[in-house]
Amino acid sequence: MESIKDTLEIDEPLEDGLTVTAGFKGETFRLRTYQAEMVEKSLDANIIVAMDTGSGKTHIALARTAAELESCHPNQLVWFLAPTVILCEQQFTVFQTALPAYGIKLLCGKDGVEHWTDQTVWDSVLENTRIVLSTHAVLLDALTHAFVKMDKLALIIFDEAHHCTQNHPANQIMANFYKPLLSKGNGIARPRILGLSASPVMRANANRNGLEQIEKNMNAVAKTPKIHRSELIRFVSKPEFFNIPYPIMGTVAHPLLEALVAAYNNYEESTSRNAYCAEQLKKFSTKAKAIFEELGPSATEWYIHQCIGRYKEMIRSSDRQLFGRSNGEREHLLRIIGSLPLSRGDCPSMSLDQLSPKVQTLIDVLVVEAGAELTGLVFVEQRVWVAALSEILSIHPKTRDLFRIGTFVGTSQSSKRKMLMADLVEVQNQRETLDDFRTGKKNIILTTSVLEEGIDVSSCHLVVCFDRPRTLKSFIQRRGRARKHESRYFILQPKSDPTVASPQRWESLEEEMKLAYLDDLRDATQAEEREMTEEDRKMFYRVPSTGALLTLDNALPHLNHFCSLLGSGIYVDSRPQFSFTTDKSGLIAAEVMLPISVDATMRKAHSSIRWITERMAKKDAAFQAYKGLHIAGLVNDNLLPDRQDEKDIMQEFQIPNHTPSLVEVSPPFDPWIIVAKYQQQNPHTYHRALLKIQTTGEGPFYMVLLMPFPIPEMPPFILHWNEKTQYSVECSWLTGAAYAEEVLITLRAITRKLLHSVHRRMEEERYDFLSLFVPSDPQTPLWDHNKLHNFDTNTNGYQPATVLIEQEHRSVSDWGFVSLRGDIRKYMLKGISRSDVESPMGKTEYQLQTIRAPKRRDFLHRISESNHKNSAYTRSELLNATDCHVDNLPAPYSIFALFVPSILWKYEVFMVADTLRTTLIEPVLFEVSHLPLLVQALTSSEASPEANYQRLEFFGDCILKFIASVHLMAANPTWPESFLTGKKSKIVSNGFLARATMKAGLDKFVITKRFTGSKWAPRYVGDVLLQPASEEKTERSSKLLADIIESLIGASYVKGGFSDAFLCVKTLLTLEKWTPIPEANTILFNAAPCDFTPTNLLTLETLVGYTFSKKMLLLEAITHASYAGPNVHCSYERLEFLGDAVLDFIISKRLFEHTPELSHQTMHTIRTAMANAGFLTFRMFETTLEERTKNTSSLKTETVYRALWQFLRHSSPQLLGPRDLAIKQHNEARGQILEALHQDRRFPWHLLSLTDAPKFLSDIVESVIGAIYVDSHGSIAACEVFVKRLGIIDALQRILRDGVDCLHPKERLGHLAVEKKVDYVKVTEEKEEEKGGNQSGNASAKKHYRCQVRVGGVDIGGPVEGLKKLNSETIAAWKACGIIEGSVDVEMSSEEEWHDADEGGGVALDGGIC
Repeated sequence: MESIKDTLEIDEPLEDGLTVTAGFKGETFRLRTYQAEMVEKSLDANIIVAMDTGSGKTHIALARTAAELESCHPNQLVWFLAPTVILCEQQFTVFQTALPAYGIKLLCGKDGVEHWTDQTVWDSVLENTRIVLSTHAVLLDALTHAFVKMDKLALIIFDEAHHCTQNHPANQIMANFYKPLLSKGNGIARPRILGLSASPVMRANANRNGLEQIEKNMNAVAKTPKIHRSELIRFVSKPEFFNIPYPIMGTVAHPLLEALVAAYNNYEESTSRNAYCAEQLKKFSTKAKAIFEELGPSATEWYIHQCIGRYKEMIRSSDRQLFGRSNGEREHLLRIIGSLPLSRGDCPSMSLDQLSPKVQTLIDVLVVEAGAELTGLVFVEQRVWVAALSEILSIHPKTRDLFRIGTFVGTSQSSKRKMLMADLVEVQNQRETLDDFRTGKKNIILTTSVLEEGIDVSSCHLVVCFDRPRTLKSFIQRRGRARKHESRYFILQPKSDPTVASPQRWESLEEEMKLAYLDDLRDATQAEEREMTEEDRKMFYRVPSTGALLTLDNALPHLNHFCSLLGSGIYVDSRPQFSFTTDKSGLIAAEVMLPISVDATMRKAHSSIRWITERMAKKDAAFQAYKGLHIAGLVNDNLLPDRQDEKDIMQEFQIPNHTPSLVEVSPPFDPWIIVAKYQQQNPHTYHRALLKIQTTGEGPFYMVLLMPFPIPEMPPFILHWNEKTQYSVECSWLTGAAYAEEVLITLRAITRKLLHSVHRRMEEERYDFLSLFVPSDPQTPLWDHNKLHNFDTNTNGYQPATVLIEQEHRSVSDWGFVSLRGDIRKYMLKGISRSDVESPMGKTEYQLQTIRAPKRRDFLHRISESNHKNSAYTRSELLNATDCHVDNLPAPYSIFALFVPSILWKYEVFMVADTLRTTLIEPVLFEVSHLPLLVQALTSSEASPEANYQRLEFFGDCILKFIASVHLMAANPTWPESFLTGKKSKIVSNGFLARATMKAGLDKFVITKRFTGSKWAPRYVGDVLLQPASEEKTERSSKLLADIIESLIGASYVKGGFSDAFLCVKTLLTLEKWTPIPEANTILFNAAPCDFTPTNLLTLETLVGYTFSKKMLLLEAITHASYAGPNVHCSYERLEFLGDAVLDFIISKRLFEHTPELSHQTMHTIRTAMANAGFLTFRMFETTLEERTKNTSSLKTETVYRALWQFLRHSSPQLLGPRDLAIKQHNEARGQILEALHQDRRFPWHLLSLTDAPKFLSDIVESVIGAIYVDSHGSIAACEVFVKRLGIIDALQRILRDGVDCLHPKERLGHLAVEKKVDYVKVTEEKEEEKGGNQSGNASAKKHYRCQVRVGGVDIGGPVEGLKKLNSETIAAWKACGIIEGSVDVEMSSEEEWHDADEGGGVALDGGIC
């Protein structure tokens, strides 16, 4: 049977030691269960947290500080106390990095705090400060002089709390200032107390008295988190312990050391003894003897020469404070040491000939343990030994190539003490050593006891105690530094000497060390053995509808899978966390906590019973949690994450829509069928409209349109005779009428005459027209039958042109169209002139100046002038009058007949739109006056490139996403963001909308055919009624079908705002039970938590320009999914999901309503520029709030800037690096970007590509917008205030005002390349070297992506480097566009082999740019 440890390693492998706290491989940090437990306990009462070194006490302090500042009065402080300045400095950096939203001050002696003797100084220093770090003495002094009052402090954190004893300043703070408040009752404000300690006194039974005293001193209770068995087995990586004996060094003569000791002894007996010289010689000889005994003769020789050499050098540079009060004293000491047998010349280098056995043993241990990944600490007792050992290990042939040595020692007790010659070789504390150790630049640190506690050091593989630990505390704290998997802990101690009795104290201490080690080992072994106990109890949960079965064995894998789908990003460990409680009988209950992206009502579950093993309790808790997810609807009846339409949400929603690009649709709707049926049912009833046709320079021409079907009202429209001449057509409604049959015969005859005058494709003797056209005039719009009959009679036939000329009918406007005998072509008369040639009979001949009547029948669309040679697009000809005859129908009526196909097409599309208005979308209540809007919404770009649905589709797409987002948030209050995003992606996908179009029957109303008038002939009632229903399916793009729904939504919004847009959505997308927007807004507001009111948000509210009624909404908006602290309802993802839609709408609405109208392509490019993550992050960084603060060193007023990113709540140290890098990149590029945004004619995509901000920075912009929307009950105006404060509205206005081109460089390059292929070729270092490029081997350069643009196989410009692939390609495309547009000559090569990063292979390309 496999061990429980093996099982754990399969599911949850042991970590690689990369984080502060031991854990699993690759996992990111978050508060472990026991750390969160300590924070919760600290919120309830004063406690002292007793945890091992490296177990994350600092993270507890950070989480507790953040929680206190969220709940305490805004004027109160959190004061963090540490025993040393170096600890304060390190923790100051940690607090600044983790809590940048708060004013944080470090107060220490070097700032001259002791000279702040005025209350106004303290008040000004603490202004806008919420966190202070100092030593205990600084706070004690401030309290003593009443510069700081206890009621000003909300929380005091005592790091290394075991110091709070006797007369220590920590104990004085509590005894003199805190405890007196206790006697005044609970009504007196006093700070909370949190102590942190790793000292054994906190947990050793033998030291119970000491523990009770510290608890009493701090008015707190010591709390040690229960280490669960699984953590003992999995997390507590105790090092293997070794005692390494070394031989005692025999008697060795050392003349120089003996001479130094003798010089000191002789000087002590001298009558001319000087105190300064005596102190120097005493310390010098004492330390030299200690080095001799510990490190050997070689190190002693080097030490003595180094000290004397440096002393002489410093005397020459003369520092009186360091070296005495008089030159005489220094000269006197020089004469004494000058008598020593020193080497001549420069100080000799370290010799390796005579090293002590102890040093040799250390070297042997290090060499044996050496490895590529080794990291280690060597604890040494004295600072000068650190210097000597560093020199030895750096030059010794066994170690110099294996180790990169760093040193770290504590600061001196007083920076003002006189420097002794014996200390001149001490290494100075190197602040960068720990950073180098973390990054791998150093792998061994030589240190004193300063690194035993408090200071954050990365986990090590190896800890060596060069000297035996003096206390059990030191033993355990040093051991706590070796937290890597399979780490080792060595203590060097001398081999026993039978002549010298081992001190009883060391024997006792050694026994305590062994017991402490064996106790930990025994606990882990026992835990593992008990976890192997078999428990036979079974649990089942069966879903009746499917038979799916949940068991104890499959519940945990199911739960892990569910959590993995939550998609919270690389900085979040989304696995469920388990904690355990044990009752008095030893039985265990488990609690599971799911990630905070899961709704709070389902985030926690408990085992149903108690178990013998944690393993089974854990399975039970997972079982109950997953069962709860199913009941809540987040898991479907197959016990898998919720599915829609028989497809996995996370699979269907997050992948590209697989609907075929071409879909079979119904035949287009033919409104003339309805007209024909009306004619059949009511043959004598007609509806009428007056048509007024006019062009510049001519009087209006009137006709009446008659139709058996109600004629839709139509706005004026334009007919394009040519590029210069346009006719306007105005339609006005006339009353309908019932006609007698004889009148109808006349009307039909006139209609046929008109149409036949120009349209020769008409069937002979057919009069059953679908619509009729008759003459009219301004005085008598409706002619009576006699007048119509006369018109019909007088306009029949034709007559010779010569007859008209002879009758002196010279007015061109009275003539009809002209024809040549035997020719069907028609001409329009423009003038009559005498011929230069007389007829044989002597008569005057005339010529007709004519223009051939146009053949085209499409007058709805403008035609390019370049395609024609004259203004009429027809041939101009002179015709002999004797060869011509003229229609009796005046030419204006024939010209009108040319226009009839265009006019009828306009009426046809309006009838299509009107039918849709009164049928499918009747609930939206479109009026007749809205028909032009509906026609635009139904017209594809294929049918009309000039006036189509694309603008409405752009706007409708945004509105649909907004309505869907608000609805899904309200209808699914427990859904995590990934589920909401998945469902929304489905709703707005082309496939879903296309299917909805088909289901509603909307596809037949889409106008896809472009009107051309080609081969036009009138349709007849009989033919239309007899034509069979078309069964032939037409294929259309699924995107087109989806676009129509979105365009109708856009049209609905234009008509009546969100209420009408919602009605349209509800009408057309019937598969979803839509929540009305006002109702959804109310649901979202009521669901927002209000059980806790944070007090620290005033600055943030001022920054965003909105005061929240429900403060928790704003707190949720800045809570990252990694956050594991208290006061949390949910992470920001749901609000970010909503805010994204709101921001899209704000931008899109302004673009859509802009005058003059913008094309949909332009709107797309601008919205992409304004809403992309890089620009949002840039504006977020630039949007700041000033705060005044005092510099603690100079006491000068300084300005700090608060920005949204500083308020982000998270528990992931891995998030800090990318965040800080983004800030650095922003600061480096901001000047160029701001200048470009204010001045350039193109949007600076290439400059924004110089930054690479992580997504969470732009996420919180959108989550705050979402929070404002919810809190304001759906006020877009309130959201716009924040968007404007961010500078997005101003940037948008500048783009619109100055016509800034926002097209992305990659798209622009594609346009410029025309048909040529554009490739972005990844450039490898090898290729750069072949070209003689950068060969510096700079490690940082390797982290960047390099690419070369190729157009048609030809290199454009040189290789370009960017932060990532897209960044590099954007900059490269921008440069390539500049080269092509500017006709810049560049050297191009097409011969080099290259690698296409997108395709993953080499491709040979030919060609070039012409």
